[in-house]
Parts: sequence; structure tokens; C-alpha cells
Amino acid sequence: MRHFKLPALVLALALAFTVSKPGWGLAQPVPPEIPADAYILADLKTGRILAEKNPDEALVPASLTKIMTLYLLFDDIKQGRAFLSDDVKVSERAWSTQGSKMFILVGSTVKLEDLVKGITVASGNDACVAVAEHLAGSVEGFVARMNEKARTLGLTKTHFVDPHGLSEENRMSARDVLTLARAYLRDHPEAKPYHSIREFRYTPPGEHEIVLSSYNKLLWSYPGCYGLKTGHISAAGFNIAATCERDGFDVIAIVLGAAKGKPREVGESERADLAATLLDYAYRNFTYLKVAEPGTEMGKARVWKGKGKYARAIAPYEMGATVPRGKEGALTYSVVLKKDLVAPIKAGTVVGEVVFSVDAQEVGRAALIAKEDVPKGNFLRIVWDSIVRALLKAFGRL
Repeated sequence: MRHFKLPALVLALALAFTVSKPGWGLAQPVPPEIPADAYILADLKTGRILAEKNPDEALVPASLTKIMTLYLLFDDIKQGRAFLSDDVKVSERAWSTQGSKMFILVGSTVKLEDLVKGITVASGNDACVAVAEHLAGSVEGFVARMNEKARTLGLTKTHFVDPHGLSEENRMSARDVLTLARAYLRDHPEAKPYHSIREFRYTPPGEHEIVLSSYNKLLWSYPGCYGLKTGHISAAGFNIAATCERDGFDVIAIVLGAAKGKPREVGESERADLAATLLDYAYRNFTYLKVAEPGTEMGKARVWKGKGKYARAIAPYEMGATVPRGKEGALTYSVVLKKDLVAPIKAGTVVGEVVFSVDAQEVGRAALIAKEDVPKGNFLRIVWDSIVRALLKAFGRL
């Protein structure tokens, strides 16, 4: 295991695509009281949770459901199954969908990119149905894809029944919203600008121009805020997943079940205030220190029975750590490589991790992956490594 001391100017490390619970082992400021059913405040890059309340309770997500709809949409675009320039035919089912609307007209065609804006800005339920039918042939088929993606991402408290969040039967926990948001923004950074649009002008065929405004009040009031999604139905209360970046510190505040029973205008203002309170707490008490760029080699892991003896261990994404303010100079990290890797090893295989500490207390972890394939070696290499490996295991050295 190799240990490194970080200079004060060499800051931050991020990854390990797991969401870690608090448990810093360090004295931590008392988080603010947030009157909501659940919340999570976290560093988006590292997944480090800075504060939480009922993070694993399955609640009604309302329009936070749309994050998954957009995730699948951008997945299809990346894989060449759809294009932002696609003409999407509007069905009667899409046009007649209730709740927040983009006001697309039955029988008309709409560019897929306009539907994206209709979802991110106006939270258009009609736009979600049009997207679902365009991508999967039916709403039901698309919802099945949503739930399959949820399983793939490990969202254990999530179940979808529609693509827009109107149903009271949709379920997500705050932790699942965090995992989903991190995956979405990691895999599709090209989607991020659509969430920061404050107003979108759309003209239905033969109609006057409509000005659609974002429900996320923080886009106007909170410097650095760029998204991500709001939601509201009576059963859910007022929900928000608010994302903000300042000086490389990318924070998300997720609030579920705020301002229940209050009028829409009051509830929208209250959820924005609650999210801003959490974001203030993060920026006042913590900072992010960057350690390595994506692709940085962090060590070499021994590979047995391979054509080559080592796999170069690299950072798959930007790597860094979240630390309490005033402790920047105390950040250290250790590279821990797996010792019993056996060829063949594929590029992208996890071959180790980086462990971050402040004052000898762990504050985060990040995975390291193999930079390239390590195929099986020849017969002699396999025999020789088998003998050496067996001896090392017999003497407790492997």
C-alpha cells in the first residue's frame, strides 16, 4: 500500500460510484433542521453525504421521476437509437395527459430536442408521454425500461409506474434520487445545460408562442445553481433535487415531502428556501479537493498468468475528496491495489481503490480500473505463476 501526502495546492479527488453514508469520524457541524419527510445533502462528484434525514424511506417522487425519463432518452441518443432532430408524432394520449404541460397538440410533430426542453423547463407530463412512445413504442414498454435501469443502478427503494411522476404509486428514496442524479450527470454531461434553462419559448403549430418558465426558483436566486428537477403532487408534497457548482465543488440538495398541503406558490418558495439552506451549509462547512484528472495512472496492479505482469490502474473519472473547511492541508490518500488478479483482465475492470483520509479518519474512497486488457500468457507463464502464487498463498503472503 502506497501513502501520499497532498500539498495544500493539489486538491480534490472524486469517484467510487457508490453513495457513502456520513460516518466521517471527524467533528462535523450540526446540520440545519429541515421540515420535510426526507433529505440528503451530498457532494455530487464523490457521493460523500454531508447531511441526511430518512434517506432510505421510499416516498412519492412526483416529477423527480422525470430524471429517469431523461436518462433513458440521452442513453438512446448516445447509442444512436434516437436523435435530438427527430420528429416526434404527438398522440392523443400524450396530448391529453394532465398536470404540468408543454401544450403539445395532438397529431402534430415536435422535435425531440423541444420535448427535452419541455421536460426540463416546464416539467411537461405530455412531453414525457410523447418521449416514452417515441423511444419504446408505448408508455408501458418505456416504464419497463425505467424499472430495469433502476435495477441496474442499484436503486433498491425505487419503482416507477409512469414516465412523468403523476401517479401516487411511484416510489423513490432520497438516496436513490442521489444515485440516479449522479449516474445521469456522469453519463450524460451534455444534458446539464438543458436543466439550467430558465425560460423556453415554444410555438405549437397554428398557435401563438408560449413562454414556459422553470419551476426551479433557485435558477434565478442561488448563484451557481444549474438544476436539476422539481416535483409536486398532493401526495408527495414539494420535492426538489437542487444542483449547484462553485469553485469546482458540485453539491446536490434533495428534499422530499416539504410543505405538504400548502398552496403551490407557498410550497415552491419553501422548497427552494430549504434547498438553499442545505446548500449554504455545504459551502460554509466543506470544500472539494481535486487530486487526479480522468485517466491518471495511480499505480500498477500485479496480474497472475498474464501476457503482461501488470495492469496499469487509472482513475476512470476526476478523482478527489470532500473535506471540512480548514482541513485542506490534512488530506492524505492511499492507493490499495488488488493482489490476486488473474488473467484475462479486461480494460475497465476494477483493480484497486484510493482511500482518502483527514487526520487518519477516512473521508472517501474511489475505484481504480485497468487501463488496458491483460490477456492470458503462454503455457510457461501460466505454469510458473501458478507455482509462485501457490507458494505465496501457502506462506500467507497473498
